[in-house]
Amino acid sequence: MLEQGGFKVIARERRGAYRSLLRDLRRTLLSEIGARAVYDHIARRARDSELAALATELNREGVDLVSTVQALILSMGGQPRRTSIRRRVLARLLVHSTRVTGARPALRLIRSAEDTVSRWYGDYALFLVKLGDHERAAAFEELRLVKQRRALILGAWVDNLSRGGDRRL
Repeated sequence: MLEQGGFKVIARERRGAYRSLLRDLRRTLLSEIGARAVYDHIARRARDSELAALATELNREGVDLVSTVQALILSMGGQPRRTSIRRRVLARLLVHSTRVTGARPALRLIRSAEDTVSRWYGDYALFLVKLGDHERAAAFEELRLVKQRRALILGAWVDNLSRGGDRRL
């Protein structure tokens, strides 16, 4: 069987089952692009060196996440986006809003987004297992675990930030 992007090519008669997954994956890819942009802005703006280092690492990891999701979309016959100006602008606005709100609300929002995308990846893995596509299901399960770990890390930051208007960004 042929391979594309390291995954087996989907037979023509099974492509219909993947259409709804591809629609959802496009939204998920936009979330990954937005998350990467947020971490990039935090890494450049954070006054706290530990937070800047964490954001730099999450941004680097985000580059890999984006390329993995793009490869999965391609392997299922879709056309992935490379970037999103809207997501980049929204990321910048979110980071700049911390001047007024402090870092805690922004980091809570980002943690929530990581957790949500983690659940989506878990759902995609289950869907693919039902289709018998264990190879792609394993890839989504791996993505789920990465996103879950990121949500936990951000949760620790949120829990330890001062509630009194911390403005470390």
